[in-house]
Amino acid sequence: MNHTPFEPRQLRRLPVVLATVSLSLILAACGGGGGGAGDAASTPSTPVSAVPTPSANLASGTVTGFGSVIVDGVEIEDATAKVVSEGSDGSSSTVGLKLGQRVRVEHDGKGTASQVHVDAAVIGAVSALDAANGAFKAAGQWVKVNTDSASGPVTVFGGGYSGFSDIVAADLVEVHGSAVYSSTRAAYEIQASRIEKKADINFVRVMGKVANLNTTAKTFGLNGLVVNYASANLVPTVATLANDQFVVIWGGKDSLSNAAGTPTLKANRVRVVRGAISDIVTGSVAQLGGLVSQYSASAGTLELDGIKVSLSASTKTTPVGKTLANGSYILVKGTFNDSGVLAATDLHIRESSTSDDTARIKLKGVISSLTDASSFVVRGVPVDASGATLESSCTGVTLAEGVFVNVVATAQVGTDVVKATRLGCVGAPQLPVFAMREIKGTASSIDASAKTFKLTPTGRTAVTVVWNDNTAFAGVSTTTLVNAEIKVEGYLNASGALVARKIHAVGVADHDAYDQPAIGSALAKAWGKYKDRK
Repeated sequence: MNHTPFEPRQLRRLPVVLATVSLSLILAACGGGGGGAGDAASTPSTPVSAVPTPSANLASGTVTGFGSVIVDGVEIEDATAKVVSEGSDGSSSTVGLKLGQRVRVEHDGKGTASQVHVDAAVIGAVSALDAANGAFKAAGQWVKVNTDSASGPVTVFGGGYSGFSDIVAADLVEVHGSAVYSSTRAAYEIQASRIEKKADINFVRVMGKVANLNTTAKTFGLNGLVVNYASANLVPTVATLANDQFVVIWGGKDSLSNAAGTPTLKANRVRVVRGAISDIVTGSVAQLGGLVSQYSASAGTLELDGIKVSLSASTKTTPVGKTLANGSYILVKGTFNDSGVLAATDLHIRESSTSDDTARIKLKGVISSLTDASSFVVRGVPVDASGATLESSCTGVTLAEGVFVNVVATAQVGTDVVKATRLGCVGAPQLPVFAMREIKGTASSIDASAKTFKLTPTGRTAVTVVWNDNTAFAGVSTTTLVNAEIKVEGYLNASGALVARKIHAVGVADHDAYDQPAIGSALAKAWGKYKDRK
């Protein structure tokens, strides 16, 4: 890569050529959306191979912002990349990215992604709550909410949740986070970076280390969960199950049972993580972010979500004097050897959210849903800019819908609104090539062959929208677009058409609650409720 994983790459700033559409007209109707529409109605599944396509460069970690996609503080251009989530049958669906998700990004080493894999740690039903410790059990796995930014990404809530108190037994949830060994529970637990309530799920998904493997009964243990793999497909096909392997497991939505107090999952697919992380080939360059487990100072080794990392005297560790320990959230760069071990060249230990680039949230995009100069949405994330320091680039700029801004912010506990600490402005001549914006309007004139339609914002000129195989749909499909009220996130091409990255029905995404005017009386109170708490 042309930059270290600890020095965020700035987006290339080149003029955007608009041949037929006025930039000012488009910007007047555009906004965010990076938080993503829900993936319950994503684009049709397409088959994927049993083993992912080898990639010479990989970034695996937590989504901490959008400009391109920002993974643990590092920007990777994803405007032309396919974003997918793997299903229980081995197929993949095109989905939208959301703050706090765990992802694996395949890229070219120069900052441009070819594919982004969204990797949930747990998908299933909540079966137990431990309010005293801010934890709950779902699909037989313990999940811990994090409110300390120095200990890793603060948990982001979605799907109607605003905090731990909203979670109740039997809720269906999708959890993203890092697995870390808990000596208290004598098992791995997931420290959540995102918890989202789901109306429905297509399958159960868990991950962890194999224990008590019984090749005769075709069972193994996973943090107190018994997994029956007798009918499961094992991928990669060359893999052989063994104790202490880190695996991802899928089962049908009704595959989890509870016999004599022991939760049992009937698996239909088991993936060994070594194959899932990068189809490891000697020399693969990787950036991994996550919580440290199994750290041995004497051996110079540790684990990140089941991937073994080897440290040496030549490994550069920052900040100097910061202590590495189990539970530390780190960002490590290195190369994989032929045994699947990452030989670390650089290791960064996360600090507080105000001083550490890996811990801050960054948003680069066009303001949408503006309520006032300190309450607006950027890339699908509601922003409270009341305490932000304005950069000189904002001198003389009136913040309004359509203004492109750079936001540096921190997560807040108990709300999906982020607190901006710094705010910069970008004029039209300096806009990035892929300047993302979101336009709300009504769809018409659908041409399925050309994959285009007209989007007409209220009181504004219609915009041509182009979709492709990388476009994620939620709450709407290509066959139900006619007269649908939707939001389209994308970038303008040289002809002035909006190339859609995400298309969702209005009201599907969390950030729709912050629309002005808002949709419905309940949603109209979104900013009011937030400000009342403050």
